Amino acid sequence: MTPTGTAQPSGPWWRTRPPSDTPGGTLAEIDVSDLVDLRRSVLRDGREDLPATYPSDGEPTSLHLGVTDSDGAVVGGVTVVVDPWPGVATLRLALMAVDHAAQGRGIGRCLVAAVQERAGEAGLDVWAAARVAALGFYTGLGFVPREAVYIGPMDLPHQRILWRTG
Repeated sequence: MTPTGTAQPSGPWWRTRPPSDTPGGTLAEIDVSDLVDLRRSVLRDGREDLPATYPSDGEPTSLHLGVTDSDGAVVGGVTVVVDPWPGVATLRLALMAVDHAAQGRGIGRCLVAAVQERAGEAGLDVWAAARVAALGFYTGLGFVPREAVYIGPMDLPHQRILWRTG
């Protein structure tokens, strides 16, 4: 028997929605290629020697959401992949980034809320490897820290966090 929130989808697990206006710009599904530069800039400090892609970026089960400004530039983005934390959650919130100049406008909150809405409709729990410095942001959105702190990408402390549906 599969625990609640840990089903294994083989295709898109979310319901597609039309673009929507948010305080920080327009939220929509976007192509992963539109996220790589933002990921590299924000999450990798512009370093070319570190990957700004995720192994399952191209899978049909991977959802890429972005927020674009009035000029069409991507100012925030997140990818959700099927990457099970065995017995705990199915979906992983991966490589979320908000352009430094656009931070503080609620873009990150909007992106996480969109993920939670879609995951909740699908009955799937979400986990992430969060930078310890961002734990307050995630706990404010209902995520709970789990397991010990470890050193992750960019030699920064990270901790696994979990959000459960319902």
